[in-house]
Amino acid sequence: MVENESSIQLYSQYMEVNSVTQSSLERYKRLTNGVFLNEVMRIIDPNPKVERLYNSGKDDQMLRVQNFSILNRHLRAFYQEDLQQLILMPLPNVALLGQDPLTEAAVEELRRLLLLLLGCAVQCENKETFIQQIQSLDIETQAAIAICIQQVTQDPRVVLPLQWEELVEAEGADLQRAFSSMAKQIQSLLAQRDTHLEVRLLMNQ
Repeated sequence: MVENESSIQLYSQYMEVNSVTQSSLERYKRLTNGVFLNEVMRIIDPNPKVERLYNSGKDDQMLRVQNFSILNRHLRAFYQEDLQQLILMPLPNVALLGQDPLTEAAVEELRRLLLLLLGCAVQCENKETFIQQIQSLDIETQAAIAICIQQVTQDPRVVLPLQWEELVEAEGADLQRAFSSMAKQIQSLLAQRDTHLEVRLLMNQ
């Protein structure tokens, strides 16, 4: 772990989350208030825009939404400003995560959030620390994480490098996938724009 007080404290919390004495449901709930994952992100990027996290012992939907919104903003900023990458896949739906984190839809949103968080961890300045932690896991888990890392770092449908020389160096098939992904994203944005304009016109009639 990163040798500082905050990382040691976080590692202790991580061990609590992964304790065999806790049920899977309890471990999952520790992830769904948004506080723990924000703290992980603040170790990956210790200099975020200062935003207060909301911690409550109660099952508060609004606090969860606010915490996950903060995390979404931090993730997007880190990818763009530090990693020079544009997130193409939709950011996790904080409303679904906040309303009822135990639904199947919310689990999928959390999976996407963890995927983006993993991408930050293995590409940040302290990536060796996180990679060492991954390598300490069992082989099956390492293999599953490796697939996720490949997805979040190499799949042009997930992220797009803003440093164009990386695209120039890409091989034909990879370049084709990247431009195909961009075209689909543009189509989606145009469709959203047109739908928004139609709704506004109908409301003004």
